[in-house]
Amino acid sequence: MSNLPDIQLIFVTGTLDSSIWRHQENYFTRSCRVETIGGGTYSEVKDELEDMLENCDNAVVVGAEYGNYVVKALQAHENVMTTVFTGLFDKTPKISKRQYKYLKLAFSRPKIFKKIFFNDKTDYIIPKKFLRDVKLPSYEVYNSYKGLSLEPPLKESLTVYNQVCRFSTLEKVEEMKPNSKIALLDGGSFSFYEKPQEFNKALHDYLQGKKDFLNQRELVKAAQQNQSLKDFNSLKIEQ
Repeated sequence: MSNLPDIQLIFVTGTLDSSIWRHQENYFTRSCRVETIGGGTYSEVKDELEDMLENCDNAVVVGAEYGNYVVKALQAHENVMTTVFTGLFDKTPKISKRQYKYLKLAFSRPKIFKKIFFNDKTDYIIPKKFLRDVKLPSYEVYNSYKGLSLEPPLKESLTVYNQVCRFSTLEKVEEMKPNSKIALLDGGSFSFYEKPQEFNKALHDYLQGKKDFLNQRELVKAAQQNQSLKDFNSLKIEQ
């Protein structure tokens, strides 16, 4: 795999365990720094991401499912170079605690989970492994994302549209323009797990295209630092 720009990749889930990023972690750690976070309430995941961003430069933050809302909330952070959104784009469905209890029970069964969240053509073993990798969230965790929505990103980004996802529409993805490039994948809600090779290639190609942008960003930072130093030296002389 060719070298990527000098970046730090942060993969963010919302309600689900960050372990579902294992295919991306295994692939991208060969060429850059990688962190995965998620599996908590909105405020918990947001606080963790904010703390992480304070200690890194040139972060590329990749969201999935309700982690997209966390990414959106912190996209303007000075250490975020670009963002990537994938999966569930529509608003969180309103579900009572009682309804959620039965849905969680149903979704714990691989055949039902596959039918709802994966491509019909996908091997049954993949959703079965997915459910072994994750712990389905509590109602309190799920409900903490209620009422959140996505708007067009402030910075240039990539939006991955999972064409077989039941919870996303191309119209919603189109709303992410003009600051977002769009990649189409023939997968369900969790294409990064269902079709990791295709997802990783789409992300890798996007990141490769950011080399010139990163070089320009570094030049701007260096110029700002030099100006600050000049201002500081001028102040000392005046004193």
